[in-house]
Formats: sequence, C-alpha cells, structure tokens
Amino acid sequence: MKAAGLFLLFFLSHLESFAQNIEAHSWILFNSVSGEILSEHQADKVSSPASLTKVLTAYVVLKEIKEQRLSPRSLIVVPSLVLQTRQEESQMYLKPGNRVSIRDLLKGLIVMSANDAALALADYVGGSPKNFVQMMNRAAKEIGMKQSSFVNPTGLFTPGHYSTAKDLMLLAKAISQQYPEYFEYSSLPEMTYNSFRKKNTNELLGRSLAVDGMKTGHIKAAGWCVMVSAKKTFSAGGERVIAIVLGSPSNEKRTKAGLQLIRKGLGITPELD
Repeated sequence: MKAAGLFLLFFLSHLESFAQNIEAHSWILFNSVSGEILSEHQADKVSSPASLTKVLTAYVVLKEIKEQRLSPRSLIVVPSLVLQTRQEESQMYLKPGNRVSIRDLLKGLIVMSANDAALALADYVGGSPKNFVQMMNRAAKEIGMKQSSFVNPTGLFTPGHYSTAKDLMLLAKAISQQYPEYFEYSSLPEMTYNSFRKKNTNELLGRSLAVDGMKTGHIKAAGWCVMVSAKKTFSAGGERVIAIVLGSPSNEKRTKAGLQLIRKGLGITPELD
C-alpha cells in the first residue's frame, strides 16, 4: 500500500513537472484515430486561434474539392480584395487580375500562412468573405466545435473570433481523417510563388520525428500558437499524434512545447533538444 502511494506521488510529481515545462496558456495532445486525449491543460479556455483559423479555411476548401464543386487545378482571377492585406501581414503577394490555381492558393494558405490567399479563396469559394465565414461556422458546428466562433478566414484579431484547444483538436481530427491530403501541403518545407520564396514556419518539420504539419499562428492577442502532427510510424491507417499549443510567449517556446508534447505522444523521452 505504501509503495502504491509513493508511486502515485511520483506519477503526479512527474505530471506537474511536465506541465510546468510547457510555456503556454493551454494545450492538448491526442491520438488522431482513437481521439484519446493523452495530455491537456486548460483545453476549454477560450482564446484567439490566430492563423490556426486557416486550418478551418483549408477544411472548407478541401470539402468543396472532395464534393466536386471545385478542382485544385482551377485557375481563378485574383480579386482586388487582396489589396486589403497590410504590408506587415503574411502573404504570397498576389496581384489583382492575375490567374492562380486553387492548389497554389492552398499551398500559400498553409505553408506561407498567406492572408491574401485566404481572402482570395474565401471570395471565390464563398462568393464573398462574409458567405465563406458562414460556411466556416457551419463546418465547425458539424465537426462539433461548440466553443468556437469565426469572423474571418485569416485569423486576424476580431471581436467574436475565438476557439479553444479542445475545439481545435476536433478540427485537427476531422481534417486528418477526412482530408489527409492536407498533409501534402503542410509537410512542404517551403514554397515559392513567382519570385517570392518563404520557408514553412513550423520549425518542427525536418527533425528526426515524423512531423508532417499542421500549422502555426501568431498575433499579439493570441501569443504564439502551433498545431503539430507526427505519424506513428509503425501503425496502420494514418495514425498520428497531434498537439495543439495556444498562447506561448515566443516562437522558441511554442516550438519547444510542441516538441515536448509530440515526444510524449510518441513515447519518447520528453527532454528537449
């Protein structure tokens, strides 16, 4: 009995130490196939999801492609709406009137986190960004995201635009199961559009772990956020462990948090590089 008590104290102490090493206001780690939650902290806390919003934007576009209302090869005319993208925002520098494929816009959305790509997709797929946002919220409701509301397709701070780590877990699970082609985009280390080249901001790509995306995000209101996936190499059916980290104080801290959670999910010693 005494030994069992000591083991419990050790286990709880280990969990507390693990949690203290993750600098973020909330996080969740889960298995993409079973949905089992492996670790969480304040996962129901409502906050701005920043550019993790673009995972839902991609979900809506991929749904339209799967249901054959859209083709990734389709060329669209870039709308003047993209000029609303401010210089300091992430973008792929689309020019109004130019033609660009849905596939390239998805790459720009996911790899470059391009706000102009999000606006161009929203305008074309929804007929207007307002209509597209309605599609986003319908999709979120279908997925079961009960603590989320979306006001734009980019993730820029807007009152009434919010989510939680647990809701974003449902989104990550849905996209990994229904649209695994998402990872063809999120695993790309970089992208070049015209003469502009940008590296993927997910710094966990290219490590020894089998990381294949999913998305990073950062705005002042949200802190530094990441949704990161790693394949379970010896399992069938595309099984992954996925971590969602919200509100880290820096890019370095979110990367370390994502790495520690993914290592825990894969059963690897959690010490950081």
